[in-house]
Amino acid sequence: MWQNIVVFLVIGAIIAGAVAKIITDRRKGVKCPGCPYCKDCSAGTICSLQNDIGADEK
Repeated sequence: MWQNIVVFLVIGAIIAGAVAKIITDRRKGVKCPGCPYCKDCSAGTICSLQNDIGADEK
């Protein structure tokens, strides 16, 4: 019984942390929270397109 409660609390903490990070990133103006190039994206669109363009230039 207690093991189940601990597991649910850990999973809940992980989900709450992920949601909190997404919310704080959105308030900072980050378009794609998981993209490392999102602050450099001049168009503010899909970050994967910039990654493809950057790979071609190198």
